[in-house]
Amino acid sequence: MSLRDIAVRVEASPASRIGGIRPILHEIRTLLAALIDTGRGGSIDLRSLPLSPADFEALDAALGEGEVRATIRALGETRVTETAIHGVWRVTHCNDGGEAVADLIEVCDAPEILKTHAADARVGLAKLRTRLEPG
Repeated sequence: MSLRDIAVRVEASPASRIGGIRPILHEIRTLLAALIDTGRGGSIDLRSLPLSPADFEALDAALGEGEVRATIRALGETRVTETAIHGVWRVTHCNDGGEAVADLIEVCDAPEILKTHAADARVGLAKLRTRLEPG
């Protein structure tokens, strides 16, 4: 029997699984602290970083999944997912073909794309007034 005949199984520890994404997690921590202290968060453009598929999986595992998911269908689909870290969101914008063109981590109370703009609220108010008119 030689060393090659001995089965060796190597398992990564939880800390080693985040090794490649540790700088991203530190940046998220900094942005989240700023959100708490000043009310201003920020975002990280994941497509601008040299991340492997394994890094994306590790990031998803590290952040977990929260309670809120939203899909916006306008000029392609946008998926907004709350992570298990409150105040940290994953926002993915896709083109008409379904290809991701932007993949962001947003640290904020709620992503801007989910907020109703004043002009849209005025249109909504006009619609509601029309529906409430007698007749």
